[in-house]
Amino acid sequence: MADSTAHRYSGAVWWSDDEWARLHAPDTCGMCADAHVKENEHSVLIASTATTHVRLARNQAHAGYCVVVLRNHVTDLVLLSPEHLSAFWADVQRAGRAIEATFSPKKVDYLVMGHRMPHLHCHVLPQHATDDPTRNVDISDGPRFLSTDALHSALMRVRAAWDAQVV
Repeated sequence: MADSTAHRYSGAVWWSDDEWARLHAPDTCGMCADAHVKENEHSVLIASTATTHVRLARNQAHAGYCVVVLRNHVTDLVLLSPEHLSAFWADVQRAGRAIEATFSPKKVDYLVMGHRMPHLHCHVLPQHATDDPTRNVDISDGPRFLSTDALHSALMRVRAAWDAQVV
């Protein structure tokens, strides 16, 4: 999503109230700015639904790593209605299934954090036979950036697996 270098950590134990307010603001939210675009600095668009944008990360240190981003600027799961929450998780599940169908990982991990980018999103991070299962998950592993052709090929394969699922 858009670079958030304007939101630098001040060194306090937690974000200052002003920093946190800036991070929460929809008008300065990097995910609001570019989660819907075909390509951005961090990822490429797999699909959009009524609820989310599903993106393939450019960093493919974990082959198939995707991010499912809520369309609306909501900062926490607790703020969603039960129906909206269900739709969000259905898209996350569909992304996981597309990753499994495309990359055959040993396990898919699902991470919802938001302390650095408070816009509801879920990291869908496949774990492969070459990954250490005793090591904590790190979305910044690598980085391993694919060539343009290899990224496009991975995108087309995941998109086909996404589209093949019955909703």
